[in-house]
Amino acid sequence: MEMSICHRETELSSVTIGYIGGYGMQLNVTTDYGIRVVLYLANKNGVASSNEICMEMGIPCTYMHKIARTLKNAGIIREIRGSTGGFVLQKDPDNLSILHIVSAFEKTMNINRCMEEDKFCSRDAVPFCPVRDLYVEAQAEFHNKLNVKISHFLKQS
Repeated sequence: MEMSICHRETELSSVTIGYIGGYGMQLNVTTDYGIRVVLYLANKNGVASSNEICMEMGIPCTYMHKIARTLKNAGIIREIRGSTGGFVLQKDPDNLSILHIVSAFEKTMNINRCMEEDKFCSRDAVPFCPVRDLYVEAQAEFHNKLNVKISHFLKQS
């Protein structure tokens, strides 16, 4: 029995990560396309051309170069050159998570500025801010939710 990745990727295409102060944090469209590429390659378990991926996953071909470059730089896919070339998944789907892919594309994954490495706070309240504890907890939950492995989404035999 084959599970369609098209249905699953649609669920991911408009993931709203969370709401803080009435503003939603959303994955950018390039990140969504990157997830689609990885899911397609994982299901294919072989080489796929840019055109094939774009057609099958509904990705505009104009995005593919940027997506592939980011995924290659992150060590997630590799490019096969030649007439039968294309792209292939470089990482094992059991060892690759959605979080890993999202991290390759998103500038930051933190839900608030005080969660960045420099812990910037406009009130210099990081050491005693009671809300920051909530942010730390929410951040951990967010990372945990996205830590699902790609193999979870593969077709079931």
